[in-house]
This record gives sequence, C-alpha cells and structure tokens, in this order.
Amino acid sequence: MALIDILTSVVLAAASTVTASISPTESAPPAFRPFGVAQDSLPSALGCKPIYGDGADTTGQYTCSSLPGGSDLYDQYVLAYVQGMGICNVVAVSRYINDDQRGTTTRQVYKEAASLLASEFGPADEKVDHAARSKYGKDGMFRDAVVAQERQVFEQWDNLSAKYKNAQSASVTISGSDELGLAVYSIFRFAHNDQCLSTLQEQTGLSGDQGD
Repeated sequence: MALIDILTSVVLAAASTVTASISPTESAPPAFRPFGVAQDSLPSALGCKPIYGDGADTTGQYTCSSLPGGSDLYDQYVLAYVQGMGICNVVAVSRYINDDQRGTTTRQVYKEAASLLASEFGPADEKVDHAARSKYGKDGMFRDAVVAQERQVFEQWDNLSAKYKNAQSASVTISGSDELGLAVYSIFRFAHNDQCLSTLQEQTGLSGDQGD
C-alpha cells in the first residue's frame, strides 16, 4: 500500500476585554506554526515537492523531507495546500517499522509523539484504543489489527483556537500496511481545515486530511 493510500485512510478528526493595562498584543493568542510552518507558507518555500504532478505551489498534497522546526521522531511530512487558502494541515510521519506483532517499537514511538503533543497542548481531550472485534484487542495481534484497520489507537486535542489564533485541532495515531510496516502519524490542523480540505477535494479529487 502506498503512502498516499495510508494517508487517505488515517484519522477519520473566554473572550476578555482589553483594558489600558493589557495590550492587544499581550492578550492575543499566538499564531499556530507546527514545525515552524505558517498557514500562509508556500510549499516550495519549505522545500516540499508535489506528490502528484510537478506544478509548484498549486492546489494539492506535498511531501517534505524536513521542515524548519522538524523533530527527529519523524521521517517525512505531508502538507495539504489550497491556492488562495493556504495550508490545511501538516501530517508528520515517523519511519515505517517492520515491527513485531505486539507493535513494541511503534508503540514506544507513539508514546513519545503523544508526549510531544501533550507538552505543547496539555492533556488530550480524547484517548482511544478500540478494537472492532474482541480477537483484535489482544496485544499479540496489535500489528495485524492496525493494518487491517480493526483497531484504532489515537489521541486528539480539540478546540486549539483558544491557545492559537489559527489552529483547529491536533491528533496522533498509528497506521500501516503489510508492505511498509507500522508508523506513527501526528496531524496538525489549521483553522478552517474542513473547508480547506473540501476545496482541495473539489479541485483535485484528493481527500487529503490526517493525512485524510
């Protein structure tokens, strides 16, 4: 299964009065810049290449081997970008791991990725480890269950607009395939992500969040 197929299958996603003693700059939340990426960044300026086609900075999905504030946890990054709207989201992907059936190494990477997000956003709003059928809930079948999409493992941080003025949400999950193994995906969604992705799909046919 190709990376883009896995991307498509991954995550399904007090105002106060300013007084004379508090300046708007001090009270306003900062801009959301996951891995140093601003929402209005151009993919080409970040060194990212289109996954489909060869047009620079056209609406589509882009892969990046590094980003200005990247982490050693991740092997590559994928941007969903719409001309005139900016970047919809940033998906950070760990290296693919030919792991054992318990997913031992992948689960450690997942723990580190979740801790990284928690250090920035605080405790997750939602934590899920759910198997569709009881036999897939056994840790000895973890790899097969994730690959078969019979077990979902993720953490999600919602309503990040209270912390960052142009953020929507973030999440971390595990996905994989028989061919590639398991990997950890961390997804950072800018404000208006849903509308942005809807436009992306209308213009290109790509569904593109979470990596979807």
